[in-house]
Amino acid sequence: MQEMQREPQDPRDLPLQQESIAYLNGEYLPTAAARISPLDRGFIFGDGVYEVFQVSKGRIQYLEPHIKRLNQSLKNILMEPPYSLEQWRHILNTLVEKNGSGDFSLYLQVTRGVDLIRKQAIPNQVLPTVFVTCFPHIPLSKEDLRKGYQAISVADIRWQYCHIKATSRLAYILMFQEAKHKGVDEGIIIRDGYALEGTSSNFFIVKNGLLMTPPKSHAILAGIIRDVIIDLAKKNEIPCQEKNILETDLALADELWISSSSRGIYPILELNGQEVGSGKPGPVWERMWDLYDEECNRISLPISH
Repeated sequence: MQEMQREPQDPRDLPLQQESIAYLNGEYLPTAAARISPLDRGFIFGDGVYEVFQVSKGRIQYLEPHIKRLNQSLKNILMEPPYSLEQWRHILNTLVEKNGSGDFSLYLQVTRGVDLIRKQAIPNQVLPTVFVTCFPHIPLSKEDLRKGYQAISVADIRWQYCHIKATSRLAYILMFQEAKHKGVDEGIIIRDGYALEGTSSNFFIVKNGLLMTPPKSHAILAGIIRDVIIDLAKKNEIPCQEKNILETDLALADELWISSSSRGIYPILELNGQEVGSGKPGPVWERMWDLYDEECNRISLPISH
C-alpha cells in the first residue's frame, strides 16, 4: 500500500494560534506564565493522573464520565479528589470561556503536590497540584478519515496498572515512537499474544459484521469514546461484544479502528504493512462514524432556556 498523504496528520499536532489561558491551583493565568515547583511529585516521580476533554462550540463533551474516571484514577493512587463535580464544572467552563469558547482540547492534571523531601513514601500533609490548560483541536472530516491510517503491533512494556490514567507515560511514549520510527500512525499493544489497546487509543475490530473490543481490565485504559461506541452500537442494533482479541485476530479482521477523545474514531487500513480487510473504510465504521458525529453534534448544541 502506498504511503497515505494527509494534512494535518493528527489534530493534536496543530500549533497554538494564540496565547492560551491555564488554571493552576485556583488561579487563571497565561499558560506560558504557569510555574510548578521542581519538587512537585508529579515531576519527581510521575505521581499524578490526568484527563483530556474535547470542547466543541464552547461545550465540554462527556464531562461527567471524564470526572468519574479521574476520581477513580485518584482513588487507585490513594488520593482524594481535590474538587467536587460541580466545582470542576465551574473551573473548566470558566477556562473554556477565557479561551474563547471555540473548539479545542482541555488537558487536566492532578499531582500529589510538592514535598520538600524527596522520598517515595506518600506524604501525609501535602496539597495537590491542579493544572488545566488547552490545546487547539480541529476534528477531521469523514472524507479526511476515509484516507485511512496505518499501524503496527508493538510489544507491551508497561506496568500492571494500565487502567489508571497516570501521568507517567514513558512506556507509551517509547511504544509510540517505535510506530513513528516505522512511519505509521499508531501501535497496537500486544501482551502474551493478546491485543490490548493502542499507545494512545482503544481499538475495535469487525469480523463478519460483529464489532469487538477487549473487555475492561487492569491491562487497558478504558476510554470514554470506547464506552460511547459500545453504547451507540447497542442503541442502534449493531452486534457488539467485549472479548479478548488475539494478535492473530487483527490480521483476519474485516475492519480495524482506533478511538480516543482527542482523535474520535479513525479507520486503520494497514497493519504491519498488510491491508486490513478490503484496504478501505468498512461499512460498520461508516455507520458508526455517522452515529458518533450525530451524537457529538447533539451534545455540542447550546442548552436552550
